[in-house]
Amino acid sequence: MLPLEEATQRILRTLQSTEAEIVPLSAAAGRILATNLKATVNLPAFDNSSMDGYAVRAADAATGAHLRQIGEALAGTVFTGEVDEGQCVRIFTGSPMPTGANAVVMQEDARAEGDSIEITDGVKPFENVRLRGEDVKEGDLIGKVGDILTAGHLSLLGSCGFAEVTVHRRPIIGLLATGDELREPGAALDPGEIYESNRLTLARLVEQASATPRIFPIVADTLEATAASLQEAFAKCDAVVTSGGVSVGEHDYVKEALEKMGGSLDFWKVRIKPGKPFVFGQLDDKPLFGLPGNPVSAFVTFLVLVRPGIIRMAGGTETSLPSYPSKLAAPLVNHGDRRHFMRVHVDNEGNAQPTGLQASHAVGTLGKANGLVDVPPWTTLEEGSIEPILRWSP
Repeated sequence: MLPLEEATQRILRTLQSTEAEIVPLSAAAGRILATNLKATVNLPAFDNSSMDGYAVRAADAATGAHLRQIGEALAGTVFTGEVDEGQCVRIFTGSPMPTGANAVVMQEDARAEGDSIEITDGVKPFENVRLRGEDVKEGDLIGKVGDILTAGHLSLLGSCGFAEVTVHRRPIIGLLATGDELREPGAALDPGEIYESNRLTLARLVEQASATPRIFPIVADTLEATAASLQEAFAKCDAVVTSGGVSVGEHDYVKEALEKMGGSLDFWKVRIKPGKPFVFGQLDDKPLFGLPGNPVSAFVTFLVLVRPGIIRMAGGTETSLPSYPSKLAAPLVNHGDRRHFMRVHVDNEGNAQPTGLQASHAVGTLGKANGLVDVPPWTTLEEGSIEPILRWSP
């Protein structure tokens, strides 16, 4: 069995990023940058007011001073005059600062009687003024290769005038589930049959990894059906993820089907719990990730082994799950010889509560969880200890 880190590195060393393409900024959320981006403008583009009030010369605007209003500076326009001694200009948030003015008195700190403005609370130079380029300077790096574009990125890029960006194409990830006992949700169940949920779950995780999922029909437990489904999925996708059929049972055909098709098998056991049986192989330079069929095992192995690979294919550089320290609300005990990724729910105060039964089939506890704790072999993590929590959702 491979240690998790070695298995992950072997996967990442094998994979290449997809080609670059240009997309509108409106379609760029969640995409991964393929080029560095530099600001083409200053932000702010000009000195402007951060308040509604009066643009003044600070030296003239002591408490109790009276100034004469000589005009208005509206947002989107430039006041063409100049503020001289004893004068001020009515100004609004975002309006360009008039020539001669170097501060803004908030309207709450002034009293107007016609064009006479009394200052009830004075200002210092540049108070309530946003200076040109104080946020972003022209030429600043505002996006780098490998960045996953968030809403914050879109705000910055849009403010800098970018209408389109160069990103990596989203890899298409085929999702297969094998098992004669599996039925689609909503179908009638005969004795011994169960609903298949892994593909739907993995599809959402694939989307979160900046890729596009493609769900294929449930695969029967025969070598021929497995090989045919894999062949179709490889022909239509950049990578294939299967759930089920990767252990040592008489009806586990994924490894055999891959080799029969001319593919190669890199490894198929990883020293973690849940999820020891895990296949990584290739067919025509396209990767196959074979997950266990138990829902929790499939979920965990996807997060710690498949997700990094998909993000790498999508052009990302940060492939690990985000990790945040939290306080354990109860002890976590691992009596086994493999690292155990245990499910917890982290509340808004940062307390991590185990969600219950930690067995690989226990989807009830998975539905309550939003994080994983990596518990080393033969280890007890005590209640109250601060531990890193791997998070896949808020």
